[in-house]
Amino acid sequence: MKRGNKRVGIIFLTVILALAVLGPVIRDKKISEEENRTLAQRPELTFHGVLSGNFMKKYEAYVSDQFVGRSVWRIFHASLKRIGGNREENGVYLGKNGQLLEKIEPPKKEYVENTVRGMNDFQGRYPEVTMRMMLVPDAGEILQEKLPPLVRQASQTDMIEGVREELSPGIRWVEAQRVMEDHKEENIYYKTDHHWTGTGVFYAFLEYGKEAELPLDESAYKKYPVTTQFNGALSKTSGFRRGEKEKIELYLPKEDHTKYVVSYVENQKKRTSLYDEKQLDTQNGYQVFQGGNYSLLDIRTDVKNTRRLLLVKDSFANSFVPFLTPFYQEIVMVDPRYYAGNADELMDTYGINEVLFLYSGNTFFQDNNIGGFLKPVESGSS
Repeated sequence: MKRGNKRVGIIFLTVILALAVLGPVIRDKKISEEENRTLAQRPELTFHGVLSGNFMKKYEAYVSDQFVGRSVWRIFHASLKRIGGNREENGVYLGKNGQLLEKIEPPKKEYVENTVRGMNDFQGRYPEVTMRMMLVPDAGEILQEKLPPLVRQASQTDMIEGVREELSPGIRWVEAQRVMEDHKEENIYYKTDHHWTGTGVFYAFLEYGKEAELPLDESAYKKYPVTTQFNGALSKTSGFRRGEKEKIELYLPKEDHTKYVVSYVENQKKRTSLYDEKQLDTQNGYQVFQGGNYSLLDIRTDVKNTRRLLLVKDSFANSFVPFLTPFYQEIVMVDPRYYAGNADELMDTYGINEVLFLYSGNTFFQDNNIGGFLKPVESGSS
């Protein structure tokens, strides 16, 4: 036993020494594909920053994020803790049957109040525009029976109902909570990722279709697997289930002749598909939908109607929007986390006559960007 412990200790020290030597000669990374987030960069050294303590805080975050081999270290660390019975790492629970569940975070009250107030004011400025809200509960809420024993979380159902009660009656509610509850025994969330699966999205789309009066035929869609090698962001963030491989499946119309052009406004590039197949071979296969998150996308179709939709969203909407193209002349997707402009400007520029807010619970209740995006454009002084 002692000999085994000594061997583990030698390996541990060797790894640490190697990482320390390699650290200074390897370039910093800007993005972690494994964790699907931006990494901290080396902070600027200033006199004020040192005195205030901000420099050291930022530098600690920088060292933590840019630590050479941090991916290997995270997996190693999670494995050791799991041996000791740990079932939580970096806000991710290892649940029953290998289901990974992102922790349900309590809402940031100030952010939520600002967001709801912004949505209500926005609707008041455009009473003639049809507005809808779809707030999707996370797997940690719907699949509570899969949580580790003794884990108790804040009720996201109560949070969602609270938002519904505070929203203006002029913003129509699309019921995602009930839909996900009704189909919880099916594969509606990935096991290793925080997003909903193609099946979960499809059921939510059918509900949206009823509210938006879309001419839908459920039997007109067929499910196609595009990869069986997906390992999601929760696995990479936590180090749990790194060997788990899942399917990504698309629900496509059996007959759809809709043509469209997707304009990536910020990057000034265009594509004729909402799918980026090359992403299936990267660390984040979910980016097969539009290639990931972008600040602003403009989708123009050959549909002969006058429906022009503004889709205010997080990444849950990336797999939802392909269902909408046969029914809208134009769809403008905006992610306020990355977009520096204003909602009023988009309404005017694109002649929007419908709006859909589509968010997952954890993002919506922690996001402080939505309210600012919805503020009215300030008129210049005369």
